[in-house]
Amino acid sequence: MANFYGSIDLTKLGQVVRQHPELVKTANMKDGTTHQFISIDINEKKEVDQYGNSAYLKVACKKDQQRQGVPYYLCDLKTSQYGSQQQQTQPKEQPAPAADDANALPF
Repeated sequence: MANFYGSIDLTKLGQVVRQHPELVKTANMKDGTTHQFISIDINEKKEVDQYGNSAYLKVACKKDQQRQGVPYYLCDLKTSQYGSQQQQTQPKEQPAPAADDANALPF
């Protein structure tokens, strides 16, 4: 699975929250604080666009709940170079010293 990065347009997110308050879920945390959440979808694009964007992020909402004029799309995402390098690089194993090698002893 690829890792992505990008920037969320908080103006668009605020519009969705104001126009679709039923999408915001409230949860009481163990420490007694209350947090609000909104579900999102991250989808890969069929083709990378001219700016290198390979995925997009949108507010998760069923089609029958969507309202015209509400910007559910929030941002484009690019594939992170760091995620793919970390997955490909594995620590090298050092060969175990031979049992009859007297120089292999640490003392």
